[in-house]
Formats: sequence, structure tokens, C-alpha cells
Amino acid sequence: MVARRSFIRGLSALGIGAAAAPVLAADSHQAMEPATASTSFEPDIEFELVAKVAESELLDGFQTRIWCYTGEVLAGPQSALSYLDGSGHIPVIRVRMGQKVRVHFRNQLPEPSIVHWHGLNIPQRMDGHPMYAIDPGQTYVYEFTVMNRAGTYWFHPHPHERTAYQVYQGLAGLLIINDDEEETIGLPDGDLDLALLIQDRTFDLQAQLQHLSPMRHNWMMGFSGQQVLVNGKSAYFKQLDRTAYRLRLFNGSNSTLYRLSWSDSRPFTIIGTDGGLIDRARDQRYISIGVGERVDVWLSVAESSPEDLLHLMAESYNPRLENITAAQEGGVMLGDARAIASFAMSEATPVRSEKPSSLSQLPELLAEEAVNAAAPKQIRLSMMRGQAMLNGRVFGQMSEVASEDISKLGTSEIWEFRNDTSMGMGGMGAMMQMAHPMHVHNVQFKILNRDLGAGQRSPVAMALQEGFTDFGLKDVVLVRPGERVQVLMRFENFAGIYLYHCHILEHEDLGMMQNYLIEPV
Repeated sequence: MVARRSFIRGLSALGIGAAAAPVLAADSHQAMEPATASTSFEPDIEFELVAKVAESELLDGFQTRIWCYTGEVLAGPQSALSYLDGSGHIPVIRVRMGQKVRVHFRNQLPEPSIVHWHGLNIPQRMDGHPMYAIDPGQTYVYEFTVMNRAGTYWFHPHPHERTAYQVYQGLAGLLIINDDEEETIGLPDGDLDLALLIQDRTFDLQAQLQHLSPMRHNWMMGFSGQQVLVNGKSAYFKQLDRTAYRLRLFNGSNSTLYRLSWSDSRPFTIIGTDGGLIDRARDQRYISIGVGERVDVWLSVAESSPEDLLHLMAESYNPRLENITAAQEGGVMLGDARAIASFAMSEATPVRSEKPSSLSQLPELLAEEAVNAAAPKQIRLSMMRGQAMLNGRVFGQMSEVASEDISKLGTSEIWEFRNDTSMGMGGMGAMMQMAHPMHVHNVQFKILNRDLGAGQRSPVAMALQEGFTDFGLKDVVLVRPGERVQVLMRFENFAGIYLYHCHILEHEDLGMMQNYLIEPV
């Protein structure tokens, strides 16, 4: 391992590795100089993004102290930066495939932070690895070309052992990418393109946010809140014109997963997942959405009357797949689900449009071309004595990469996430089994198959399966207790050290995260 570490640190000469000895304390980070603007990089669009402490009216009539991103467009169209409908504090950045983007990230928080651009194919130094976290008062300059296809991506903090807390305080934003292919389809846009960010929070009697206590057992359970917010608001409400909309559904919670449905039992028409548009629209009654997942749907309310009220319903589940919906507060309960967003209809003349059919030509990913097709890479998800692990290891030094976590640029691989290993908890083993939404940085992958053990096919596990969106390109996949999931990915454009981890943010902070290295050819 010493030789391997030396090799990895040697990559810093190529600009793709760490340059200093790692540290692991929650209040410290890798001592590296922040990235600065390059004179050779000519951005098409330039932003300032500031992380700061502020207040917002999350509950009607009360001001809650939050941490949030604010910013401005320094060069380029001002419409490239807005705020999520109804929030006032959750930014939305809009860019195009092929654009060169520069972001001046300024940390005005009381602790180190860094920004991860979730879902993007991006150079290592721009990805937001915790080794690059900057101190309060410092600035980190991101410069990258948008390589991804059109889709709904997002950004959030990624400091070591503080990701869960910082996201919970409010640090999250959407990054929406457009491209020529998408524009030829004629999907709803402008005011008819709505993003709905789903998060759960708990408030004290003064309407201030309450997170978990420092006890490790609580963090193992992950955080589930007493109220589900949409776009940072309790009881989200919006009036819709009677026409077709594009809804971008996004689970930005810390650990809670949701099974979504419509109050009138209409199906969802799914048009996109994490990595952009799928090949053709698919209708299904439910959407099960794990932490970090995004699902785009086409919704027509042209046939509704002005008196109609449509609710987006959610069943909430903690990582142990316990239905916690009834224990939460907020909107009306209908059966086992609770209304988290409500839509009234306008009296304007309805405008009807055809449901999209053919959508996109997906990049070709063939399992038989994977370099490890005969022996997929195994990643074991487990917990032992209060510790969350991947392949029996917790996240260690910032630049450390295990020998089995090395891939080659320009190749494809199959990874198998195995959540069927012993939990190592003695008599509490069965009680501690959890679902884990697994995320891989820098790639979009194709889900090849799921294998859920016969003894784990509980009613909840099977109900969630009805809502899986295992098509198109993904960067998060929910792996249920007792399940093995195989995914196929290709390593393109950039060599360097990246992360894969559980996206239950408390599990990530407990060390359920590992580096992997893409070696240059």
C-alpha cells in the first residue's frame, strides 16, 4: 500500500492527485491551495457563488436561520441564475452543453466547505472532493467545460464529515443543462418547467432547524424529519395553467426516501432520470426516489377543471424501510401517503399538447465491452459495531486508493453493489439492515440488473420496486437490504481521484465512502 500511496501522490505532478499529507479530523481538511482563475481559460459564462448564513421563512410567519448559496452572474445572460420557485434561497444555475463555465465560490461559513457538482463529468480538481475544502474567507475558482447531456443535476457541499450538517442547514442548488437535442423535442419550458426539491426537516419551538445529536447510533439511522418541505417551504402550493408542464422531481433529503404518487391516481409520465432524457416516455403509477436521485416527468392538466386540486403525495421511508409518513406533520393524509405539494387550476382557456414519445438517443453502453464483464467489481455494503463501511473499509486518507479501486481511462466496467452481506451486529443484525443509495462521482451509469434475495422481498421492498426508474443514465441507485445491483459505466475524458459513496449523508460522513482512481492511458 505504501508504494500505491506514493504512486497516487506522484500524480500531483500531472495535476490529478493530492499534494499534501491528508488529515481526518472533522474540523480540518487537506492543506491545499485553492484553485484560482486561469488566464488561458476563457469562460462563456461566469458566476459568483457564496455560501453564507442567512434567514428564510420555511414555516409561515417564522424566520429560520439557515446556511445557503447566493450569487450573481458576472458575465453572460442574467437568466442563467435564478432561485427555485417559492424558495428565494435555493439557486438554480442554467448552462448549455459545451459551454465553458467559471464559478468563484466564496466561503462565508464559520467552517471549511467545498462544492461538489453532482452528476457532472468533470476534472478531479473541479469535482469538489473534500481534499479541496477551503477555510472561511477563502475563494475557490471552478473552471470546466460542460460535458454532460441535457438534464437535471445539482450541487452541494462535500467537506469531510460535515456534508450531512451543511446540506441539512440548506446548502443545495440545481444545475440544469440544456442542449440542441433536447430543444428539438419541444418540451415545456420557461414558466412551464418546474423543479420540485423534496427535503424533510425538524423544527424546534422557535422554528429553528434541529439535526441529529452527535451520538453515533443516531447517525447510523440517518436523519428523517418531522415535516417534508418542497422548495424550502412547508405546504407548497402553486396555481397551474391548464396545459402541459415539465416537473423536475429531486430528492434532496439527508436520508429519507419517498414513494410518490398523484392524488387522483393518474400515472407519472417519466421523460428523464439522473443523466438526462431517456429514450422514450414511460408511464408508471409510482416513483420511488432515493437520496440524490432526480426524475423528470411530463404532466398535462389540460383536462382539469378550474375547481380541481391536484396533490403530489409521498410515502416517507427511513433507511430501514420503515414507513414514517403517519409520524410526520404537514399536508393531508390520503391512505398511506401525505400531500407534500398542492396545485390549483387556473380559469384560463386550456391548451392541449401531445405527450412526448421518442425523446433521446442514449449513449451506447454495452455490457460485453466491459473490461471486467466476466468478473464484475464487488462493492460490499456493511455495518459493524456502529461503523458504516464499503468493502470492510471506512474512508481513510484523502488521497488513498485501494488496489481494487483503480480503473483505466477509456474503458468500461461493471460494478456490483452487494447489500446482502452480514451486518456484523450480532443479535441486532436484522434490525440494522438498511437501504443504501449508492453514488459514483464523475460518471453516469446504466443499471443492468437487480437481484433481491427471496427472504428480503417484504411488502415495502416490493412496493418500492413498483416505482424504480432504472432506465436511462443514472448516478445514484438505491440498493435495498438483501439486494445486489449491477451497473455499467465508462470512464471518459478525465483521469484522477474520484469518490463513490452511500448518499445517506450521515453514512457518508461516518466513512461509507471510498476513493477510486482513473489512471491515464
